[in-house]
Amino acid sequence: MFNRKQAALLLAASLLAVGAQAKVLTSGAYGANFTFSTASPKTPVPLTSTGATSITFNAAKAGTYVLAFSAECSADNGTTGTGGWVDIDVEVNGAIISPTIGGLDAFCSPNGTVGHDGWVRAAITMPIKLVAGSNTIRVLGGINSGVTSGWLGDTATVVDN
Repeated sequence: MFNRKQAALLLAASLLAVGAQAKVLTSGAYGANFTFSTASPKTPVPLTSTGATSITFNAAKAGTYVLAFSAECSADNGTTGTGGWVDIDVEVNGAIISPTIGGLDAFCSPNGTVGHDGWVRAAITMPIKLVAGSNTIRVLGGINSGVTSGWLGDTATVVDN
């Protein structure tokens, strides 16, 4: 039989073992290939099975949440060199979120062969600020420094707390 102190310790240990669990607010997946060839303006990337380039969802309260985005990524610069890169901007409620602001944050780069190959599963996880109520996220793809075509396919997007 447990005394009160032992019961309290057992309860505390069991609560610690459970740990915190994230609650998914929204998610989307696009299971096809997507290429683009414009540097500016950046190109909206498909995020859902229907090819939608934005996801709108509700948050019960304002605060900091976690966004995770991944994509099959490839960059083609038309040569056997490795110069240039594909970058992304993550947009939340119309504002580009750091660290994806601008074009200097490489998501993937060419591998030294002409054409799209050498794909990688690139990913970013970042804190985002949401408002209570309706929120919209988008991911924009860009090409830089000699890359002539970018590939961001098979995307997965998750927002949780």
